[in-house]
Amino acid sequence: MDEKTYNNYITAGRILKETREETKKLIVPGASLLEIAEKTESIIRKKGGLVAFPTNISINDIAAHYTPNENEKTVFGEKDVIKIDMGVHVDGYIADSAYTVCFDPDKKEMVSVIEKALEKALSLATPGRPVSEISEVIESEITSFGFKPVSNLTGHKLKRYQLHTGFIIPNVRTGIKEILKENDVIAIEPFLTDGGGSIKEGRDVRIYMFEKQHAVRMNAARQVLSAAKEQFSGLPFALRWIKNPKGILLNRAIRELVSVGSIYEYNILKEIMGGTVTQAEHTVIVKDKPLITTR
Repeated sequence: MDEKTYNNYITAGRILKETREETKKLIVPGASLLEIAEKTESIIRKKGGLVAFPTNISINDIAAHYTPNENEKTVFGEKDVIKIDMGVHVDGYIADSAYTVCFDPDKKEMVSVIEKALEKALSLATPGRPVSEISEVIESEITSFGFKPVSNLTGHKLKRYQLHTGFIIPNVRTGIKEILKENDVIAIEPFLTDGGGSIKEGRDVRIYMFEKQHAVRMNAARQVLSAAKEQFSGLPFALRWIKNPKGILLNRAIRELVSVGSIYEYNILKEIMGGTVTQAEHTVIVKDKPLITTR
């Protein structure tokens, strides 16, 4: 890893760390999801970073991929369990981190356990380490407290302008053969639940990503595709980020782009039995002493 790449990862991580701390103070019952998302993304930009993906604000049984739509009025409830997942990039070099805020006294242990699982996993991010060992530690820590790891959500490798690439880091024991190498950049993100232990795709979609250039009929679709590829650098984006077109025209453009395979949809992910989900995540550069960029 050259000095410029290293410095960009460190800068992205610092911006995300500072943003995490500032946003935690804003997560209170009655707060608006839209205001929290927009404030988070504004803080990132003011600190000199770029938003790597829309701020995910996933409540209770929703595990991931929920971001508020434009003009959404949803607010946090008095007993919500809230996952805040955010990303920063500097010249394409990404920092990815998440935390859980719990308003329900009966669910507090789910937060402390997921944080313990993450801490143990991060300490193993060393060269020559089999990824399977990290997965085993995550699963063992979670199940020892009577909860279930979410089996079909994983951590992941990061590369420039690529949020999920290369190998994955499962949160349960698997036969994966990958071995960590020095300077790999990975996001370790355990999820646990008191439900069935896996997630399913919901019908709702709030987040999209450029997938492939195709000829499209609508001018509006061409505008959205250009923004997805150029303005958002091929990284995930939210419809509320699109300034033109709007409304029905935007929805029609998205439908056309999805139908031809130019845009990928991130369906909202929900716990299969409706159980509550908690999440914790940090980005780490694999070293003999793991370098956690987001803390």
